[in-house]
Amino acid sequence: MGHLRDIMQKLAAAQGPAPVAQPPDFLPAAGGIAAYRDQLQRCSTAMIHYEWTWLHQQLEDLQLCISHPAMAKALGGEQHGRQLIRQGEACLEALVQECSQRKLQPERQAHSVATGEHAWQVSNAAIRQQWGFDGEPHQQGELG
Repeated sequence: MGHLRDIMQKLAAAQGPAPVAQPPDFLPAAGGIAAYRDQLQRCSTAMIHYEWTWLHQQLEDLQLCISHPAMAKALGGEQHGRQLIRQGEACLEALVQECSQRKLQPERQAHSVATGEHAWQVSNAAIRQQWGFDGEPHQQGELG
């Protein structure tokens, strides 16, 4: 379970305003979905699988957040949350296209993900090893 989800569940249980982790930046300010697609094209297969799991988890977390008024308020409002979900869904569409081009059938995996890091941003050595990024160059992307 992601860090954001833990915070949101605690907030929902407390029914009070508490700090909520910053939502993910799905798309860069410059380049938008085109920049995201470019990053996906540079990803290894292991990174594509990570991104699949990460993106689905982020979308679930945002759905949970906007379904609770206090959490939605902490996120910046329900409308902002829905805008982030639309961005995430655009990324998911691009990811599905990339998987189709590579003939991949990704599925969510039980490995850990770094809450605020796309596959190309993962800096945690343990997570990189768990996903099979070892031996792959760490590329700090333009996103995030």
